[in-house]
Amino acid sequence: MNEEKLNIFSGLRHTPELAAYFDALTAADEGYAAHVIAAMEKAGLLASSVSAMEGRLLECLARLSGARKAVEIGSLYGYSAHWIARGLPEGARLYSLEKDPACVSAAKDGIEASSLTRKVTVMDGPALESLKTLAKLAPFDFCFIDADIENYPAYLRWAAASLKPGGLVVAGGAFLKGKTSYEGDDPACKSAARSMREFFHILFDSGRFVSSAVIPTGEGLAMGIKAGE
Repeated sequence: MNEEKLNIFSGLRHTPELAAYFDALTAADEGYAAHVIAAMEKAGLLASSVSAMEGRLLECLARLSGARKAVEIGSLYGYSAHWIARGLPEGARLYSLEKDPACVSAAKDGIEASSLTRKVTVMDGPALESLKTLAKLAPFDFCFIDADIENYPAYLRWAAASLKPGGLVVAGGAFLKGKTSYEGDDPACKSAARSMREFFHILFDSGRFVSSAVIPTGEGLAMGIKAGE
């Protein structure tokens, strides 16, 4: 008798033992950018950042994309920027955008402490304003979105317009904590759900991306490859 084929989102294989096994495989990475992790933990922001495994995935995707010009929308304290930068070759540049002054300062400090200023530039201010400036440097090779959900559709439209054909966009928080299909009464949750559904419509149905997928990490990563001209 054939075993029933499992949907990747079923979670039936996501046992505590399996999680512990993969945690052990990446144990050495828990110390990567330890000063950034410590700063986030002190500020109570550690849970808002990508995990070490998600960081490794971002590094892999950056390497696979062959990116020399990359954008990150949402720096937080610069932890994900560290991982993306690790996947970029020498001479490449990552522009990391952040509007919160405290996060901007922490990200710059962390990147300087890691001697990554040769690869990473932190841009201060609202992302949509910074993206207008960066559009002049297009096309880009890689874009990571991990910021305010309400602007995810606008960020993805920017990526669709500013990535080179074959360029890669990746977005964190794709599962919206299980509320992507939210139909309840909370206005904030309802607005966020609408934004995320619009984001997925652009990613999967607009014809702007030739391939799209969702990777079932803890918070979910969505990705797409920009269609050719």
